[in-house]
Amino acid sequence: MRSLMLTGLVVLLGGCAGMFPTTVPEAAGEYKPTGEVHAYDATATFDAVRVRAPRANLTKRTDGSWGGTLGDRGVDVSVDETHIRGAELLLSREESTAGHTVITGQFQGRIFRFEMDEGKALVRTPTKSMTYQGRVVTDGVTKYGPQGDMELRGEASLEKAPWPQIAFALIAAFY
Repeated sequence: MRSLMLTGLVVLLGGCAGMFPTTVPEAAGEYKPTGEVHAYDATATFDAVRVRAPRANLTKRTDGSWGGTLGDRGVDVSVDETHIRGAELLLSREESTAGHTVITGQFQGRIFRFEMDEGKALVRTPTKSMTYQGRVVTDGVTKYGPQGDMELRGEASLEKAPWPQIAFALIAAFY
């Protein structure tokens, strides 16, 4: 009888484990960032399935959702082509014209706005309000500001940077 109950419990728990998404297999490999957001002493990097920063550790799951930590909070969000939605994180991406991207939303009830175009980058967070005038594009690097104060490197510098990685990296770098 005990053996039968133990077998039933193992089957039940095994079935439950399949109900929860796990991280994508690629996340188990070596982390080689393909994009980076860098401003002053803040930086955040990403690849196809991970976003890393001193205060961020996010990973894509098999069902397309993302989870991990951002700041001192656990993050569990769903992602579609233009939105990131979760309990304390809601972001949206709008591309009104070629080369003009706006990412807006909130994290922990605080409003964030990132706007990048051909001539400037705007960063609006609860603690920062910066306008980086001027844009210089070189091979794999886009610099904003008169002294290259904000840099988007690798895939982050693309006109259509990977979503949601770019949003997570911007929040992590400026949070």
